[in-house]
Amino acid sequence: ISGIGQKIISAYAYWHSIARHIPKMQRYSLGIKIDVLFADIIELVSMAQFSPKEERSRIISKAITKNDVLKHLLYVLLELKGIQETYFIELAQRTEEIGRMLYGWKNQVKP
Repeated sequence: ISGIGQKIISAYAYWHSIARHIPKMQRYSLGIKIDVLFADIIELVSMAQFSPKEERSRIISKAITKNDVLKHLLYVLLELKGIQETYFIELAQRTEEIGRMLYGWKNQVKP
């Protein structure tokens, strides 16, 4: 698994460890959406790794978009008091780093 793949899996594992502490109402609404976004990003990164070079940039762009939405939903969860600030800060730092890595990767594979 690539460096970026490891980072995403690590961030997802951290999310998974704190998800059970989220109040039920947010866990079964925003929490599920956040979980799906993590899975989508993992899938897209995996697809990009094994895709033809001419398709890679498009797939990475989708992963960047999903990561941006993930960051916004984590912030919404914080605003709704569904996640402790310390957990949010850790997740925000991890998703920010993933975003930087995705942008760097996209710039490397530009046609």
